[in-house]
Amino acid sequence: MKVQISDDFKGDFDRSTWTTDIRRPTEGEVSRYSAGGGTARLYAETGEPAGPGVMAYSGFATRSRVFQPNLAGDSLFEVTLVDYVHEGEFLNRYLAADGADADEEDHLVGKYLMGFCMAIGSFQGLVGCESDQETDRIVQIQCDWWSTGLWFNLCRNVLQEDKEKYPVGGTPHDVADTAETKSITCPAVTAPGDAVILALRHNPLGYAVPYEHRWGLGLADDANTLYWTLDGTTVDQVEIPGFFDSSPGCVAEGAYVTILGGASYQRNTWTIADVRC
Repeated sequence: MKVQISDDFKGDFDRSTWTTDIRRPTEGEVSRYSAGGGTARLYAETGEPAGPGVMAYSGFATRSRVFQPNLAGDSLFEVTLVDYVHEGEFLNRYLAADGADADEEDHLVGKYLMGFCMAIGSFQGLVGCESDQETDRIVQIQCDWWSTGLWFNLCRNVLQEDKEKYPVGGTPHDVADTAETKSITCPAVTAPGDAVILALRHNPLGYAVPYEHRWGLGLADDANTLYWTLDGTTVDQVEIPGFFDSSPGCVAEGAYVTILGGASYQRNTWTIADVRC
């Protein structure tokens, strides 16, 4: 399925700056990015029948690297998630709390409705994408919207030594404990082994929905400090000394920025505005 891009790029969304060539849509899936007047819409549609883990995705990334060489100083990426709407059938029957496909709804978290991610890294993509553990470095804030609430996950990609240094979560006990306490001991490697969770939040600041708010993902102190914000307020800040430096040259010319949405309905649209980086 070919990715379709509209030609009416205006305002902050310049066709020469952004690309949708992040991932190859699966069979029966349509992913489209359109922009105009300083706003943009991510549209994702799938023709797949309902089943475990069935979702539709849409996203885009900067064509070139942004921020200072080697992420010197402070690097902040912000975007307002204006709205999210969906149409058609709910298809994701089901996704479990640990990210595995399931044949029944997980009573701990309910139905998986939608996810929204922002990433800064040495490649165009997200934490968990196919990457080289020796050379690729990427950090991300991800919102998972379950029918029981919002979970925000600040994370980075896995390095070869991480599974020896940090606990690997995902046992039934881990999942149940996290659902009950709304917290997790960090850092921790996810059960699929594709990310290191640095901070986890459940419904921060009492938000009922992830849209109608401004998101930020930032690196400070020459990329040795990672943080994320909601509506200009820092929610979590963690130290990641040497993470980018451990791959010399990976961000020598700056880093790429990626935005992606994924949702469990047939047709999904995210409206974003006022991107700053």
